[in-house]
Amino acid sequence: MPQFSMRFVPAITLLAALLAAQSRLGPSLVFVIVGPPGSGKTTQSQLLSKKYKIPSISLSELIKAEMGKRGRLADALKVSVASGDLINDDAANDLVRARVLREDAGRGFILDGYPGTAAQASFLDSFLKQSELPNPKVILLDAPDDVVTKRMMSRRRADDKPGIIEARLKDYRTEADFLSGWYKKENVLRVDATQPIPEVARRIDALIQDALAKRSFSAR
Repeated sequence: MPQFSMRFVPAITLLAALLAAQSRLGPSLVFVIVGPPGSGKTTQSQLLSKKYKIPSISLSELIKAEMGKRGRLADALKVSVASGDLINDDAANDLVRARVLREDAGRGFILDGYPGTAAQASFLDSFLKQSELPNPKVILLDAPDDVVTKRMMSRRRADDKPGIIEARLKDYRTEADFLSGWYKKENVLRVDATQPIPEVARRIDALIQDALAKRSFSAR
């Protein structure tokens, strides 16, 4: 018996070390961040990524990167973007799946611009279940239209024009309404995005910590 115990001590020690290391990394987390243009969504995504050590993944950035490649998907995306149409669900799902299967997303990730349809949300739900990752918390950055319009106009970017701003705000409202309806109320974290960046970040983190304390990363 002593000989049997000694043989397995190294394996047990290694397993304990791995579990301890995983514990230090923290729980797996998945977020979907939603906000109107000018709400600071990109900044808050980056802050979350840094704090929780999970990647921030933007569907628009994935599309841009793919369009720089050669292939059938890249060609199809170029046609869709040139015509002003949204890319289809299969293409969006393929892009996101390829990205979240990378090693740095093993503990979770932050999604920006996805999911935006029932087909995309269903795909994400299935992927998370198969990957044994929690259902997402939707971080919804609230800001009145006049506030974000003023912010965008002050940036003086070429595409920050009244007509374009209104169209983007309409897209945001559609996305926010969809996600608020798809996920349970307790999985939607609403934050006042009119506050300074550090205060918005503090409030987001407070809501996340409260959710973790209640173990409320539950099924939608």
